[in-house]
Amino acid sequence: MLVLGNGSILGTIGGGSMELKVIKAAKDLMERSDSRLFNFDMTGHDVNDDIGLCGGTLKVLVEPFTRSMQQFYQDLLGQMSDNRKLMVKLSLDTGQTVRVERELIPSRQTIVDNDVDLQDKLQGIFENQKTSAFKYKNQHYLLWQPFTPPVIHIFGAGHVGQSVANLAHFNDLQVTIYDDREKLMTSARFPHAQRVSLEFPINWKDVPKIPEQDFVLIASREHKHDHELLMGILKHPPVYVGLVSSARKWRILSQSLLGEGTPGEAIARVHAPVGLNIQAQTVPEIAISIMSEIVGFYRGADL
Repeated sequence: MLVLGNGSILGTIGGGSMELKVIKAAKDLMERSDSRLFNFDMTGHDVNDDIGLCGGTLKVLVEPFTRSMQQFYQDLLGQMSDNRKLMVKLSLDTGQTVRVERELIPSRQTIVDNDVDLQDKLQGIFENQKTSAFKYKNQHYLLWQPFTPPVIHIFGAGHVGQSVANLAHFNDLQVTIYDDREKLMTSARFPHAQRVSLEFPINWKDVPKIPEQDFVLIASREHKHDHELLMGILKHPPVYVGLVSSARKWRILSQSLLGEGTPGEAIARVHAPVGLNIQAQTVPEIAISIMSEIVGFYRGADL
């Protein structure tokens, strides 16, 4: 969270009274060059106390946004654009003054430390690509994975495609929509999506190649379109492919794809029927179930 001079913020660390205290602390530190670590107790039991009730404790680092920090994040953004595996190590020495060190970790091999146990711990976290905070020999460590949210390619500009596109934009994702119906492919219906005209019926050989790191949602109007789209996309499957379908339709489509030579491991990557089971009935509810699964997938949830 960035606190500006007038007290306004970009981002959030959770809101509530705790965030207000951190904003005040940040404003108080703006005339100084040092950093501070604040501790918050969330183990209260009385609703009238100023102690949080959520459980656990919280540490918040407040530090000035210096030129060197700005350069660090510019370098970080530059490396993120290459879609490489990347993590950031933040280490805090909390002696009389708080010393902060940041380091970009582009590979497992770059993690070298005189302390072998610490090195093994850091390398293990890097391999799992999970945010992790821990304390080791009087130092606090935070490792986190920066990433560029995926581009979502939606094939089908109907009701579901439109609703998912709007939700995806609301979640800061980039959207590309594909269809052949000009009356649906308008800026009024898709104000935040890139629109690509794709002629239907389509031959799988004409399906555009999707970058491996991107996401695909197939929500076309006919099962024969779904079949050809899957045939083309699964030749070089991206990390996520979702299909709007019933269980029966997917069983028939997957058997057909397998019989026509699509590898079983590629077929197994398809999320069909797509979305989390929240007993969705309406189009917006279906879109919420789909986006919930997509967010859970790229956030590493156990779905």
